[in-house]
Amino acid sequence: MSEAQEKLHEIVQKINNTPKARAVFVTNIAGKDVDWEMSFQFNLDDTDPFNIQIKNQTASLESGTLDNPEIIMSGNPQSIVKICEGQGDFTHAISREEITVEKGKVMDVIRLTRAITVVLR
Repeated sequence: MSEAQEKLHEIVQKINNTPKARAVFVTNIAGKDVDWEMSFQFNLDDTDPFNIQIKNQTASLESGTLDNPEIIMSGNPQSIVKICEGQGDFTHAISREEITVEKGKVMDVIRLTRAITVVLR
């Protein structure tokens, strides 16, 4: 397991144990709460691929490649480590071209950033 994957695994565990972070994964649509379901594929430089799946307000991190993730990200694994240590976020890493969103919406990546920020405070 790469350092980036290990750090994200620790963050995922904290998200799952923090109700305020899990609340980030709920969207209110027309007065009704809807669980946000999303899958993120990480294909980082010089590391084995891994993914995060969010379902029922719970995140899980697994090794390997998903068949059809909503988000695919690639780039520098050290940027992920820094994000998990509170030294930046996905928005900055994307703008500095350290991380590239190859598929999906950056706004969905920002929602994951919000959950990470909650557990790092």
